[in-house]
Amino acid sequence: MLIRSTYPINNEALRDLETLASEYDILVSTEVDYNESHTKNYLKDAVGKKCRFCNKGFPEVKFNSVAHAIPEFTGNKSLIATFECDNCNQYFSKFENEFANFMLPYNALGGVKKKGNKFPKYKQDIIVYHPIENYIHIDNFPQELHPDTNGFDLILDTPSYIPNFIYRSLIKIGLTLIPENTIGKYQDVLTWLMDMSSDTIFPASMFFSIFPFRNPSSKIRCVLFTRKESINREIPRTLLVLSYQNFSFQTFFPVPFSENKGKLIPFPVAIPTSLDLNLNLAQEVAHKLIDLSKIERIKGEKAQFNIKSLD
Repeated sequence: MLIRSTYPINNEALRDLETLASEYDILVSTEVDYNESHTKNYLKDAVGKKCRFCNKGFPEVKFNSVAHAIPEFTGNKSLIATFECDNCNQYFSKFENEFANFMLPYNALGGVKKKGNKFPKYKQDIIVYHPIENYIHIDNFPQELHPDTNGFDLILDTPSYIPNFIYRSLIKIGLTLIPENTIGKYQDVLTWLMDMSSDTIFPASMFFSIFPFRNPSSKIRCVLFTRKESINREIPRTLLVLSYQNFSFQTFFPVPFSENKGKLIPFPVAIPTSLDLNLNLAQEVAHKLIDLSKIERIKGEKAQFNIKSLD
């Protein structure tokens, strides 16, 4: 694989990319601009006003709500799904709210704009945002931090969240983006998503990567990969990677009963983003493997950041 670049290449990420290309094909690749004008791009199925998720149509169900194909808390204002009814939109909002709770301290520091085109607020007494001018401003700075000239550690409380709802939110994104002529192959996953009592055969998890805030991505990206038919290795049939701003999430679709879960390798590679390929940035990336199988609410979790001065 030949890549021309003005920055030093991270060869480890390049090898992961080569392994990925040898075992998976791209099923879907979607890019979304951080659209300030809010010009809409609509995803449509052939039959209008029929819900992809519950399979009901108008007038049995309504289609008045704006259904974002990728959650709005990521910065997506423009990519809209027309095949999601109001009932399912309300059902999925439970999942997205938990995902947004998990990401609140990260989005606050990264300056990902929320609804109303405003920077997110973190609690009443601390407001953290990352304006276009490329600096971080903290109102009512906590005196106990006593930063030195090089930087300081900032520890923020993460709002409570349900891990399994984050997983369901990611899978819902993937099912929304899959083309209509392929979605029939994922009926088992659709059934699982719509049934809160259903479980996964292999414990759900997520590979979460945090990149330096000084180099945010210019687009929201979501890519789905499908395993090549010729591959015999016990790896998931479908992988999903979502990235926005300075964050990347990798997971796998629920594993069907036909898979040998005892030998399954859930993350055959850490799917590289464009930021991973830059060796200078890769040395500062933080990776976390997060268990998303739990349905119990997680409380009291902390998010720690090292704030460094660029002066």
